Amino acid sequence: MLLRIALYLLLFFLQFIVQAQPLRSELLQRLYDADQPIASIYTPSLTGLFPNKTDKRYPYNKQYLVKTDRQLLLGLAGTGILYELIPISAGVFDIKRIDSTLYAGNNFCAANFSFDSVVYSYGGYGFWKTNGSLKQYNPFSREWDIIPLFDERASTFCQGPSGVNWKRASSAIPDLKDFNTTYAPSFFWVDPVSKLFFMGAQHVINEGLTDSLVVDRSEFNAQVSMLDIIKKQWTTLGKLNKYGWHYTIQLPWGLLIIESPESAYIADFKNNKVLYCKSDLLPQFRKFFKNEVPDVFFYTNNFIYVGSPSLNTIDSIPLQLSNFVFTGEQLFLKDGGSRNSFLTLSLFYWIVIVFFSLLVAGVIFWFVRRNRLKRYLSSSAIADSTVSFSERIKILNETEIELIHYLINKSVKGKKTTIEEVNRLAGVAQKSEPIRRRVRSELINSINEKWIVVTGSRDRLITSIKSSFDARTREYYIAEKWLISDMIIQLTKNKLPG
Repeated sequence: MLLRIALYLLLFFLQFIVQAQPLRSELLQRLYDADQPIASIYTPSLTGLFPNKTDKRYPYNKQYLVKTDRQLLLGLAGTGILYELIPISAGVFDIKRIDSTLYAGNNFCAANFSFDSVVYSYGGYGFWKTNGSLKQYNPFSREWDIIPLFDERASTFCQGPSGVNWKRASSAIPDLKDFNTTYAPSFFWVDPVSKLFFMGAQHVINEGLTDSLVVDRSEFNAQVSMLDIIKKQWTTLGKLNKYGWHYTIQLPWGLLIIESPESAYIADFKNNKVLYCKSDLLPQFRKFFKNEVPDVFFYTNNFIYVGSPSLNTIDSIPLQLSNFVFTGEQLFLKDGGSRNSFLTLSLFYWIVIVFFSLLVAGVIFWFVRRNRLKRYLSSSAIADSTVSFSERIKILNETEIELIHYLINKSVKGKKTTIEEVNRLAGVAQKSEPIRRRVRSELINSINEKWIVVTGSRDRLITSIKSSFDARTREYYIAEKWLISDMIIQLTKNKLPG
């Protein structure tokens, strides 16, 4: 009995030592030594690397690899955790954590890629729904920063077999509602030169909606979109003509889609072409459908490398663009050409639109106001010079006459009338400030406009200046020209109109 216990403890101790050892992998060494940009690495079943060095809270999370021009990084799916792979010797690696992320759970099945030395993460699933957020790792704060976009196109990008296969004629539009899209992911390709992100389909999940309509809870569409990382703009390119794969691999010319043992093609997003692999070269891809599925796929220096880092396996396939031919088939059906979302207009165009809108509104306001004055001046009963002054002032209402009398009494004494006094006379002293401001402005403007009709002069009756006590407010008074005029004297003798 004691011997069995001792052997069990010895095996456990040896296993612990082996797991704590640095990882030996020729495949990772090839990836680390790559001198060409590898914007995206396909890792359909990568998990369990460095089990005693990675975060113990997420032992079963899928892992992904990112290769920048400076580092080889290992990430944990569904979190923001990043580790840098440190070479100890040829083919032997250890890791150290480089981020300080605290929160997790919102980016499962995100699209992880890199441009130069910058690591990006787009979309993903978490907290019952997908998102369309673009995140960028900040090595200075050691956290992920969100990059605001003009539009959000949520989707998942789970790496693995598509689960859905379909193909349509160029004139047909498939009814995707009938497909089981629960796990059908989008696929993507990135152009590191032009800083473009292409999304080959869109899978939106929102479990917060009622399940009376399944299509709203898990919706899949064949829309092909392009995100300009620099401009932060999405462009809709068209509708996908075919969908389905077992493996996808990032190539410089497009996305290599290994559809089946008998079909492999390049999805050329930039030129809207499908480039099929020549038949005599297809057998080299059939090894992907035998034995155990590799954990890592990537392309560099005219070779596709595949293997499992944990098992230290590696295989390679030579591949060049000349191995593929264009048969005339398009990748997607254009929707009358590329069209940008209305919300993706640049800031310059928004400024121009707002400026011209304000200009048009100003011109309309000017014409309306001028026409109002013309109507007053064109009134025969008012404009006729034979109409007496006492008759003309009847266009002023009781409140306006009362305010004019009050201003005259103050002005002849050399005093100004405060805003509070005007509010009281207008009957809005107890109202809110926006209402007081509007009523006060309308009352003063109405008096001045009607005074033009009464006198035939363009000079204002009531003017205002900044208060000597508080420059933020104004005080009102009768203009001196009118204060000494016969009209004002006559007005003060008249009773208020009935």
